[in-house]
Amino acid sequence: MGFSVGGASDILSVGLPTVIPMRNLRLGSMLIALSVLTLVAGRLQPTSWFEDIPYANATFGNVVAGLFFYFAIYVLGLQSLEYFRAPRVGLKTLFALLIAAIFIFGEIRTSDNERMSVLETVMGIIFLLSIGYSEEIFSRGFVYGALYKFGRRSAIFFSSLGFGLMHINRYWGSDWDPWLAYWHVVETFGFAIFACALMILTRSIWLVVIFHGLIDWSIVFDEYIPPDPNEVAWEPSMWEGLTSPLFNLAIFLFLAWLLFKIEKGTVPRWVKRLALKWKLVEPELSIASVALKS
Repeated sequence: MGFSVGGASDILSVGLPTVIPMRNLRLGSMLIALSVLTLVAGRLQPTSWFEDIPYANATFGNVVAGLFFYFAIYVLGLQSLEYFRAPRVGLKTLFALLIAAIFIFGEIRTSDNERMSVLETVMGIIFLLSIGYSEEIFSRGFVYGALYKFGRRSAIFFSSLGFGLMHINRYWGSDWDPWLAYWHVVETFGFAIFACALMILTRSIWLVVIFHGLIDWSIVFDEYIPPDPNEVAWEPSMWEGLTSPLFNLAIFLFLAWLLFKIEKGTVPRWVKRLALKWKLVEPELSIASVALKS
C-alpha cells in the first residue's frame, strides 16, 4: 500500500485513540439531542386537535415520537434494524408467545375492565398499542441499537436501566412519592430485560410492541378512583420499601433468562415434555432428542 509496517503502526497508534472517542462523543451527543428534541416536541404538541376523539391526542404524540426515532435508527444504520421485520416462525417463537400471553391474560383478568363505548374501547386499545410502539422504538430500537457497539449484554442492561429510570417522570411534582417511583423503576427495569429477550428470541420488535401495549391494559380499562384525602397513606418500613418490587423483578429476570437459554438452543427438560404433551414436536422422538426448532 506504499507504507512500511512501522509507518502503519505509527498511524494506528495515533489514529485509533483519537477517532474512537470522537465517534463515541458524536454518538452520545446525537442520543442526547434526539431525546431532548423529542421531549420538547411532545410538550409543544397542541392538545386541541382531536378533542372529540378519546385518546387521539396522546396516540398522535406517541406515533410521531415512534416515527422520529425509527427515522433516526434508519439513518444511523443501528444494529437493531435487524429486528424490524416479521417474527421468525418456529417453536421458539411459539414458546415466547405463550409466556407473553400468560402475562397479558393475567393483566386483563385482574383489571377492572370498565364498560366503555365501542369508540372508547377501540381508541383505548389503539392508544395502548401506540404506547408500546413509541417506547419500544425508543428503548429497544434506538437506545439498544446505539449501545450494541459496546456488546449485547451492555446494550440490554443499560437500555433497560434507562427504560426504568425514564418512568420516574410519572411521579414528578406534587405527587412525588419516592417509594412508588422506586418500585416502578425496578419493575420496569425487569420488564425491559424480558422485552429484550423476547425481541432477540423472536427476532422481531413488533411482537414486543404488541406485548408492551397490552400489558398496560389497566391504564385504559381500570376504573379511576380519585384519592381520598382522609385516607391514611401506607408508610412502608425501609425493608418493606426496598424488597416490595423484588418478587416481580425476579419473575421477569427468570423468564428473560429462560428465553435466552432457549435462544441459544439449550431447552429445559420440562419444556421438552410440554412440547411432547401438546404435540408441538413429533411424538416418536425421545425426550432427549427433542429440541425447539428455530
